[in-house]
Amino acid sequence: METDKIMAVVNQLTVSKEERQLTEWKPCVTGEEKEFTKALQYNPINKSTVDELKQVLKLVILKVGVRANNLPNDIEKAVLIEHIINQYGKHTPAEIRLAFDMAISGKLELDEKDVVCYENFSCLYFSKIMNAYRSWAKETHNQLKMEQPKIENQELEPIDMIEWIEDWKKKDSINLLIIPLSFYDFLTETDIIKITDAEKWEWFRKAKEAIKAELLNAIPECKTTDALKDWKAFEDMEKSKVWDGIFLERIRNRAKRMIVFDYLIKK
Repeated sequence: METDKIMAVVNQLTVSKEERQLTEWKPCVTGEEKEFTKALQYNPINKSTVDELKQVLKLVILKVGVRANNLPNDIEKAVLIEHIINQYGKHTPAEIRLAFDMAISGKLELDEKDVVCYENFSCLYFSKIMNAYRSWAKETHNQLKMEQPKIENQELEPIDMIEWIEDWKKKDSINLLIIPLSFYDFLTETDIIKITDAEKWEWFRKAKEAIKAELLNAIPECKTTDALKDWKAFEDMEKSKVWDGIFLERIRNRAKRMIVFDYLIKK
């Protein structure tokens, strides 16, 4: 029955290759522009493996001079990886490397103090570098008169998405934090997963409690006051019952991943 349902979805949603035709890249002039176009040829972060992301993070952490005894601990790594996937998931791992190479070389619009890591490779530090890179990438994109980046325009056909989801189902263990959010969109839009508003609120509550526990656990492990500030901001929102900004998005995304995780483990 599940197979029939999935195949019905495929038949309804298959997109022609002509509609997904990719834009050709024009020749570039500078080395950074060449690296930019090359970096965009890879899969984006939200379609890459966590190992690919970890490898590039290890490289850039070493490049900015973080010493071994100040490397992010397991909790900090998990929070950092989730932040990167949520906020920068459409970029590729290669773009992260390019962004930090350019920052270190003084080729981004950043003050020197913003480039120096000060032994604290945090979500805030990572965002400063990537946001400066985004500004450069947007300007470069416009100068070269390109269409939107190739990899962002490339959407999987339904049969490919289904195969991708089935591959995840076959995993011996599933890391909830790196489940692609596109899984939730596809599964709910096609009614493969049907969820009521009441159920959505319950998953929101579970996600909120999970993130709350992580924030508390991070306080004694954090080498700065960042974790304590995050906890205070979370606590204030919880008391006011008004959620907005990064925490609202973080809770929503965690809830979506929890819903998909529940679907995936029911093999």
